[in-house]
Amino acid sequence: MLERDWTQNVAPYGDERQLCRESVSEPFGVDGGFPEPQPLVDLPRVDVSGVIDAPSPPPDFVWDGMVPRGHICLLSGHGGSGKSTLALQLAVAVAMGLPLLGVSTTPGRVLVFSGEDAEPLLRHRLAALCHALDANPHALAERLLVLDATENPALGESVRDRKTGRDFIAPTTVYGRLWEILTEYQPVLVVVDNASDVFEGNENDRSQVRGFVRSLARICRQVGSHPAILLLTHTPKQAVNGRGESYSGSTAWHNSARARLSLTPAKDDDSRLTLSLDKLNIGPRTAEPLHLVRSHGGVLDLDENAHDVEDPPNESPTSTLLRLLADFVRRGERVSPEPKAHTNAWAMLREEMGFPRKKYRNASALLTAMRQLERDGLISREDYRDAYRKSRTAWALTAKGWEAIGESAPSASSAPSYDESAPVTAPYMSAPSAPSCRAGGMGDRARTHKDALGDLSDGQ
Repeated sequence: MLERDWTQNVAPYGDERQLCRESVSEPFGVDGGFPEPQPLVDLPRVDVSGVIDAPSPPPDFVWDGMVPRGHICLLSGHGGSGKSTLALQLAVAVAMGLPLLGVSTTPGRVLVFSGEDAEPLLRHRLAALCHALDANPHALAERLLVLDATENPALGESVRDRKTGRDFIAPTTVYGRLWEILTEYQPVLVVVDNASDVFEGNENDRSQVRGFVRSLARICRQVGSHPAILLLTHTPKQAVNGRGESYSGSTAWHNSARARLSLTPAKDDDSRLTLSLDKLNIGPRTAEPLHLVRSHGGVLDLDENAHDVEDPPNESPTSTLLRLLADFVRRGERVSPEPKAHTNAWAMLREEMGFPRKKYRNASALLTAMRQLERDGLISREDYRDAYRKSRTAWALTAKGWEAIGESAPSASSAPSYDESAPVTAPYMSAPSAPSCRAGGMGDRARTHKDALGDLSDGQ
């Protein structure tokens, strides 16, 4: 038997737990618990407090107001329209520090990655450009690097994920080699000609297109010179003469790029073209459309005989808008007051002869002007029903508006009907006409039916 009670030296349960806690070293973490889990990915924080005291530099352009540096810019056009020549002209102008088509450039090194045209054709075009721009080819060679990638042009190719079964775009070995060359050469402009050759994926697959454009955008961000990448794309057939989008494939091409230029031939003369800036979301879109003509050797020059380059000198912009709107009313074409409608004023009026481009540079400025015309009582909104009996609204001139342009309002018999029952298949091509002049119209059909009934009754 024990001589003493050994339990007298045992601490109570609560104290024992406390002693154990004190004796065990504290682990790393919050309140002595498990270590705090680390995020799998972190996101950079934007410095909001310093936007005034330490502002970021404004957007920089390789071609002033049109091709932003450090971003992807699309140049769209039909095959044979001259987009490859225009891209080479820009490359030479930037390399030599020359303005292009009257627009200034930022001088620097340029790299051209040609996946469509091989060396002989590239050299032929460059010779014509050196003559036209009076550029020394020896000096040009020091600042322009042209790569013939026609044998192996793919920068991104479709790969199937074995786990998910989905296709995604992966960079190729050519992409890796191009990155190495760009890191060494440090250009301010990279021309990639063109998307159909360097992109081996589904151009209608949004995720594949975005993945490819993002892979190019990483070059813009991570190569030290932060170059602009001008990616040439083909225009689909349905976009001829301004109909439809000026790029082919998924809308991700348009949405992923920061800027987009389109080269459109004239309706009646393929040698004359218009270069327009259709998108720029890093700053105000102030660049005017450039009217071009293809000269000897295929080089593009400013078209000195182009219409609509300047505003009409003897007419105020307000009067011009009223006159253009009056022309639409006479033709029975409707201009919607809704900014998002496909027949809004910007979409319908800006390509018309004499449109005051210098006054109304964008859709917002034109919308403001149209609303001011409404407040002045010169135009009003008129309701009508479309072919599906849905209520619609269109701009129309008031009596005061017709008087302001020295014309009288069209009579009720000649004015277009705003309650149509005939299907509208081409809203841009519809025109008003009197029922009595339309062969096979409703009036003729009714008279024919009545005559037929009369003949039957006579026969009986």
